[in-house]
Amino acid sequence: MITSARPLLSRRDHAILTGIATQGGLGSPAYFRQLLEKLQNALVLEVEAIEPELATLGSLVRYRVNGGRAREHLLCLSPQHTDRQQGLSIKSHRGLALLGMAEGQIFAAPASDPEHPEAVELEMVLFQPEADGALVRCDYDRLQRHGT
Repeated sequence: MITSARPLLSRRDHAILTGIATQGGLGSPAYFRQLLEKLQNALVLEVEAIEPELATLGSLVRYRVNGGRAREHLLCLSPQHTDRQQGLSIKSHRGLALLGMAEGQIFAAPASDPEHPEAVELEMVLFQPEADGALVRCDYDRLQRHGT
């Protein structure tokens, strides 16, 4: 179970966000501030240390905004890069908020619009590429040990 209040980013996700930051954030000043804060506070993890309940790029996540209905999206760099699931770009405020969150965590959006505050809660990581790869490796190793 992940208990860190800091965003936990894979080395790959951190590198991608750093690239976006180097290009000026590719969005609003509020997005750029959110991006820089995530990069400054993040704990960068190797792929082996990533828990399955952590949202990474390519994860299918279920989340709620302000306690509303559950939504499911695939975290991606650009929405057109996904065909099976509706994509949520990490170049958006919500996508960036979810990246590096663990199940049960809530991100309170900065009060850029005091009349419409937004709290994004990560309810569940339904699929995570790093965990899927780890499972495949574990199954392969188990089969090799048993001579199958």
